[in-house]
Amino acid sequence: LTHMPRQLLPDKVKEARGTLRKSRVREAVDAPLVQNLVDVKVPSHLKGEAKKIYQLKVQQLFAMGFLAEIDADALALYAFEYAELLRVQQQLQKEGYTIEVATKYGSTTMTHPLVKVVSQKLSAVNAIGAQFGWSPLSRIRLAAIARGDDKKNEFSEYE
Repeated sequence: LTHMPRQLLPDKVKEARGTLRKSRVREAVDAPLVQNLVDVKVPSHLKGEAKKIYQLKVQQLFAMGFLAEIDADALALYAFEYAELLRVQQQLQKEGYTIEVATKYGSTTMTHPLVKVVSQKLSAVNAIGAQFGWSPLSRIRLAAIARGDDKKNEFSEYE
């Protein structure tokens, strides 16, 4: 297994969360934001549930003010992985989480191989979603910032 480094969040996301430090601002790295949802096209390779997920996430990111054109590929990958996760979960619910396997000593019960696939898909969805700052904690922080309830970091003068 290889370890992938944690993906960097856009400065705009960190700013909204209140975690942006002046010493770590990446100059000219943030892409221009999408100004009109009409300009956002669903990639042609996304079908069915993946297409719906893509459209929903585009709307959510646009509403938050975080949607950049360059995000299309990562969003498409997220939508595909999430749709696959849902599909495999449905299959597991139908087939069960265990299977009977014949061995030379008789039969044995083992975990369905799709359980591992679900785990992999879930990890991918969480990893890609993290690139966009999607978590309950970030939603709470963004809501607090929007209300003006965010507390000033008492150590920010040292950053």
